[in-house]
Amino acid sequence: MANNSSVAEFYDRNADDYHRHVTDSSDSIYHAYYEKPAIRAALPKLDGLKVISIGCGSGVDARWLKDNGASDVTGVDISEKLIAIAKNNNPDIEFRVMDMEKLDFVDSSFDLAYSSLAIHYTEDWTFPLKEAYRVLKPGSKYIFSCGHPIDSALKYGKTNKSRYALLGRKVNKETSKRTIYGDYMVAENDGVKPLSFNLNGNYVTSYHRTFSKMLEQIQVSGFQIEKLIEPKPTEELKQKDPTIFEQLNKIPAFMIWVLKK
Repeated sequence: MANNSSVAEFYDRNADDYHRHVTDSSDSIYHAYYEKPAIRAALPKLDGLKVISIGCGSGVDARWLKDNGASDVTGVDISEKLIAIAKNNNPDIEFRVMDMEKLDFVDSSFDLAYSSLAIHYTEDWTFPLKEAYRVLKPGSKYIFSCGHPIDSALKYGKTNKSRYALLGRKVNKETSKRTIYGDYMVAENDGVKPLSFNLNGNYVTSYHRTFSKMLEQIQVSGFQIEKLIEPKPTEELKQKDPTIFEQLNKIPAFMIWVLKK
């Protein structure tokens, strides 16, 4: 994983806060009422399946997979402290500290691979995708979510009275001066750019990539694309926060890939 030590250190420092966040629907509305319902709806029937949860965090998704029919679930994550929380809360599920680019399992070990908002921490998807492909049985699926490139292309800023996120252009009618906001193409770096995320003064890097770069790296890995989902928020979110509901109905934050070996 690109910068794997910094990602591990970030989540080790913030493990308790992260776990509180993902287990509190009022604090994690993007998860509870947007990403999680969409990715779970994309899953096949879990009964009897042996599943790997890649980038499992504190084990919340692994718990859900087990409770909803998977016969065997293994969670892997690069953060030792997140894995410790996962083990403590789920003694009936196997959790292991592991880099998604170096999965310590034999070929064709699993019936399904699942990953929620983890792969965007890698600069090049090729390596984790090839590993997921290797450990899956033929005909199996890898279903994962990641940040949407429209969202990560935005230029963020603030004024004295507001914050903004823009993607587009402004042209002065008198001078024809053109001001560009955001960068989707990232031409100088072949479609990939680092994004710095701050939590309580601690920083971690995720990566924007264009749709064409995503497709290129998926194809190199060997997977076939079965479906791409650009989720809509649930009606529950409309009740919780109507402005975020409207935003997510117009500007996507996440996306979900369904790949097949």
